[in-house]
Amino acid sequence: MELKNISAILLIIFIINCASATTITVDVNNGSNSNFSSIQEAINFAQENDSILISKGNYSETLTIDKQLKISSISRNPEDVIINPKISSQPIVHVTSDNVEITDLTILGSNNENQTSGVFLDHVSNSLIQNNIISSVQDGLVLGASSENSIKNNTIISNNFHGVYLINSMNNDLRNNLVIGNKRGLYLDQSNRNTLADNNASSNEKYGIALLDSNTNNLKNNQFYTNKYGLCLTDSHENVIIDNVASDNKESGFLLFLESSYNNVEGNLLIENENSGMYLASCSNNTLSRNSLSNNTNGISIDVANDNLIINNNFSSNKKYGLFYPHPGSNNTIKDNIFLNNKKGNDNLSSTPIYIILILLTGTGLACYLKRKSLMKKALIGLSVLTAIFLIAIIAWYFPFEANIPANNVEITNFSWHNSSVINETYTQVTLSMDINYKYKEAYCHTFDENSEIDIIPIKVRLSLNSYGTDTSLTLLSEENINLTFQKSLKYETTLDLKNNVDYNLVAIPMFKEEFDYPFPYGESRWDDLGGNSTDINLRG
Repeated sequence: MELKNISAILLIIFIINCASATTITVDVNNGSNSNFSSIQEAINFAQENDSILISKGNYSETLTIDKQLKISSISRNPEDVIINPKISSQPIVHVTSDNVEITDLTILGSNNENQTSGVFLDHVSNSLIQNNIISSVQDGLVLGASSENSIKNNTIISNNFHGVYLINSMNNDLRNNLVIGNKRGLYLDQSNRNTLADNNASSNEKYGIALLDSNTNNLKNNQFYTNKYGLCLTDSHENVIIDNVASDNKESGFLLFLESSYNNVEGNLLIENENSGMYLASCSNNTLSRNSLSNNTNGISIDVANDNLIINNNFSSNKKYGLFYPHPGSNNTIKDNIFLNNKKGNDNLSSTPIYIILILLTGTGLACYLKRKSLMKKALIGLSVLTAIFLIAIIAWYFPFEANIPANNVEITNFSWHNSSVINETYTQVTLSMDINYKYKEAYCHTFDENSEIDIIPIKVRLSLNSYGTDTSLTLLSEENINLTFQKSLKYETTLDLKNNVDYNLVAIPMFKEEFDYPFPYGESRWDDLGGNSTDINLRG
């Protein structure tokens, strides 16, 4: 009897809670039928499970959603409600509660470098982001350690870093989104068991979709058009990639890179990609089956990739080879494929050099047997020449040399300190000065890739110090972003407050941010050291 009473009470509480959910209206123009003119004020007032309906207008504010709410435009047309803060160092919409719904809104940044994201799901689950337009921020939509969310029918366009970025997020459903015109499309980093289906990830500067250290994801019926790369996998395993289309990408439709293994790539259409339909590089144990690869430069390129199964694929009308081996791997199984009208043939493997070597070795042996010294000498000379050619070719391929190019693009000269003035008994102010010279557009250890001919480059000057007589390593003092002009010396000065009675070694290093077209194990970019200089400072009086 007591159990029944408890159940009845719980049921009544549940009904009361459901019945208490209300609808709150917002109108930036203070319409007579609205409750608030600010969305955030409505959120602050609302109770769990309330709905907030927003009237047409431009709302210059950022939102923090920390309770279970439904937020949408009244008209259900995302173009009617624009959330567009002028300047913000925070996400435009920051969600910290589970079970939030955000639908039918436009979330618009100003391309300000401080606007980190349009929508940020921060350790949340079971939320719905649907039918929104997210544009002109650093990262359009970010999921950080968030799971079981549904991301559907959104237009995510013209964002400066990523359209969509998942970090350490699992079991999310991303479906039927338009991710176009971003620097990078949709990026999964350490994110497993997500479903990406029916998305259009096209016309992004770097890639459509990329996975880094992300496993057992399901990618189905996605479209990749006119990116640099369509789909990229780096150190990602056991993903299922089925029935996708990759076309007109500037490099490859699919890239399986660096230890990616046990992925199932099946039934995809890869056509008219400028490099390869698929490129396998340093990966293993992947299965590629029933894919159609046509009108690419090469159908599939295999670059030091081992133990992959390539079966029942259709290679047709590729401009060079069906299968191309930049550097063949080993133990790849290639069977039951169809090759048709590939311009240079099924593959570029040729046994002719091997035959030549065998003939020369046979000739040498025969000459020795017949004791014909002249014939033996000619065979040995031919064998030596051929071997030398192969060795030169290998060295030229792996170790390209370019004469008279220095190690770095940027040099720091005239690095010195002066104008020291005592502040108090503890500190002295010191002025550092240096000339920073962008002297070489290309250098052996660092080039700027496609932008190698640019006249102005952005760098970061990093100042560090070490005090003599201590065990401490270099301590970072400051970092400053500057622009350098080719062959024009920049006079750079900065002031530091240093302790008295200490000997210092100061180091200045120019850093260039190298960005990759697809993720490497350490991410999508890294700071490269372009040289540097150091000076000693004696503050012992």
